[in-house]
Amino acid sequence: MNNKQYSLGIVGVRGYVGKELLALISAHPQIKTEWLSSRQLEGQLASAALERADDKDLDFIIESLSPEQVADKNTDIIVLALPNGLAESFVQAIEKNKGQTKIIIDLSADYRFADSEGNNSWLYSVPELDEKALVEAKNGELIKISNPGCYATAMQLALAPIIQLLEGPAHCFGVSGYSGAGTTPSPNNDPENLKDNLIGYKLLEHLHEKEVGERLKAPVSFSPHVAAFFRGINMTVQVELTEPQTDIALLNRYNDFYQHHPLVNCQPTIPVIKQVTNTANCLIGGFAVSSDGKRATIISCLDNLLKGAASQALQNINIALELEPLMAVQPLATGEQE
Repeated sequence: MNNKQYSLGIVGVRGYVGKELLALISAHPQIKTEWLSSRQLEGQLASAALERADDKDLDFIIESLSPEQVADKNTDIIVLALPNGLAESFVQAIEKNKGQTKIIIDLSADYRFADSEGNNSWLYSVPELDEKALVEAKNGELIKISNPGCYATAMQLALAPIIQLLEGPAHCFGVSGYSGAGTTPSPNNDPENLKDNLIGYKLLEHLHEKEVGERLKAPVSFSPHVAAFFRGINMTVQVELTEPQTDIALLNRYNDFYQHHPLVNCQPTIPVIKQVTNTANCLIGGFAVSSDGKRATIISCLDNLLKGAASQALQNINIALELEPLMAVQPLATGEQE
């Protein structure tokens, strides 16, 4: 671990995830936000625009920066919190600049398949499953991290302990809060449309289905839905098993697998979203096994904006910088002073 201080900038802070990450960074003792970029919020005082009036570290004006201007900032950590398809020009400018930037972390899906496409310079990391690659990242070189998707995180954490036991594809039924649909107005994030409703979307070949299949090297069938609550994911996973199991045996297997990972907790009872809302935790439970022991159902719950995005990004940054992995990863409790 080290005691160095680091600067950070975020491109795309207007979105939900950018705001969540900003709140976490404000409590980090070794990372300070130096600048923020947003076309929609350009010219506004950061503390006012982001409703953080008491945060003195945000007493500066939000800019709308080009890729070259972002690179010229020479910030230690650059977070790209942009919609899919917009990261490449910023990455290219930062690489060309060859400045002091130590980490680029992309929160979109743009580089989640980079290694399978022959670009091995990107590190994909669910920390509980991929930490080794970040630990071994070469100090002094630009580290490029692709942050996992929220649904994909819930599925991978639910499936990783039993990947060797799977017989055929895992069937995953996911329900997300409407914050997962982003800030651009649509039927999938319209509270009135969602009232007393459950909406399925992209029911075949969803990007997160491909993401999990490639990462776990196992077939996955994924059906996403959005509901009327704002944040959180409930992922119900059904699997066929190569050998009989009991619910107790599965619970013990998961506890053993995650015993050194305090953010992933397992329980025999069915988890619910309220248990993980506004936390960096993933809760796995509800282990149910058929009478022949060959079919099982498991439920994974997490906060899509935190463990599914912002807090996971901070975990990855901490590990890559050789800081305490969970430093400032959990959001402050309501009323707690920063």
